[in-house]
Amino acid sequence: MAEKEGAAESELGRSKHSSTPPDHLRHLLNIGWKPDSPLVQKFVFEHNLQRELEYQVKERQKF
Repeated sequence: MAEKEGAAESELGRSKHSSTPPDHLRHLLNIGWKPDSPLVQKFVFEHNLQRELEYQVKERQKF
């Protein structure tokens, strides 16, 4: 049964390692979350990522 649980977990795309808050913010933006969405804003505030968000927004405007 443990094999089935492990397979189901990997199918969901869950990683075996943890990511940092800046990594998670970049991931959210990469998959299409808007920088001004309430959830992203709350995450940025809770993890003090205002500068990282500004940087990511500027980088995305280059393209």
